[in-house]
Amino acid sequence: MKNVLLAIVAIALFGYLGWHWFAPAPKPPPPVARPQAQRTPAKPATAARPTPAKVQVAKPTPARSVATRQPRPAPEGTYFLLQRVSLKIDSGVVGFAPGTKVTMVQQGPQLSTVSDGQYQFGVVSSQLTNDLNIAEDVAKSDYANQAQIAAGIGQSVRWYEQQQRDAIAAEEKEKAEKKKGQKTPAHKSPSPAPR
Repeated sequence: MKNVLLAIVAIALFGYLGWHWFAPAPKPPPPVARPQAQRTPAKPATAARPTPAKVQVAKPTPARSVATRQPRPAPEGTYFLLQRVSLKIDSGVVGFAPGTKVTMVQQGPQLSTVSDGQYQFGVVSSQLTNDLNIAEDVAKSDYANQAQIAAGIGQSVRWYEQQQRDAIAAEEKEKAEKKKGQKTPAHKSPSPAPR
């Protein structure tokens, strides 16, 4: 009976570790389809007097033009978090990432009560948006930051592991040299007999 229980625990442990080892990496949030911008019809050409050519200096354009991105409001009562929020519960802490969809329960000027479907919590009203474009940007930015942090941690782990391998190799080399020194004692030259 004891062996059967031990076997079940071992299988469960290997299954859990295998699942974590082979689990797929997190995927970035899917892009939200953006509506096509409508073009205004061209104005008819009118006869204009010729003007001398002017030299125009190229101006740098911003990465995203504020004028071209129109707000896309979410459905009534749906909001998104702009910053990370944590909630203390009986069993620990629950974290909500930027861009998390929440439903408004009660809106106040300073503090609003929202729900993610499982938990109800208070959020500063200025940390909520109902613009899908802003929510998408915040979620992508958070994902990029988390990926960068994970890459940094991975690099630190690899560096630490290399340091450990180097230390072990140096220790083994030192032991081998000590062992080699003990096996081959130095030969002393015979000294003349005292007179």
